Amino acid sequence: MLTLYHSPGSFSSRILWLLEELEADYAVEIVSYPKADGSNADPRNPHPRGYTPALSHDGHVVTETGAIALYLTDLFPQSPVGVPSANPLRGRYLTWLFYQVGLTEPLVYMKGRKLLAQDAPMRYLDGEMMKHIEATLAAGRYILGDRFTAVDILCMSLFEHARPLLDDSALIDAYLARADRPARRRAAARVD
Repeated sequence: MLTLYHSPGSFSSRILWLLEELEADYAVEIVSYPKADGSNADPRNPHPRGYTPALSHDGHVVTETGAIALYLTDLFPQSPVGVPSANPLRGRYLTWLFYQVGLTEPLVYMKGRKLLAQDAPMRYLDGEMMKHIEATLAAGRYILGDRFTAVDILCMSLFEHARPLLDDSALIDAYLARADRPARRRAAARVD
């Protein structure tokens, strides 16, 4: 049994969306999100720091968004939202999945905290990253071309959340318009 530990209003909503895209059978456990000092962590949440998302699968716990996305898409290899290991797109899929969680998300966070203004190399990296993302989107509807994957779920949710921080971009706006998917609506309805 899959159980997602979810805190409404947090980025764990993108894992709900992914579970719906995968047409998975799962339960949702609503937990409180800890405060910045670590207090208020919900004791029911198996994440070691009390954050969300956390996923339990038959008693085995997976935490961190990228790890959960990879775990779930590998668990459902028939779904087009993931890319199985024998598929020629697998390398690009893994690269983009970890580019999102390892580079894009931290740089957007730094931008939101106004830390890039003080760090010229990271500011340059942020600009190059956005050029790379826009060039990729100019070549196709989604990050992997015409194929919607878990990478898009992570990128779309981040870009929607951080849209005021990003420069004007018709490519990003068009990309975000494609985020209105039936599975996403089902995920939102499930926890409302």
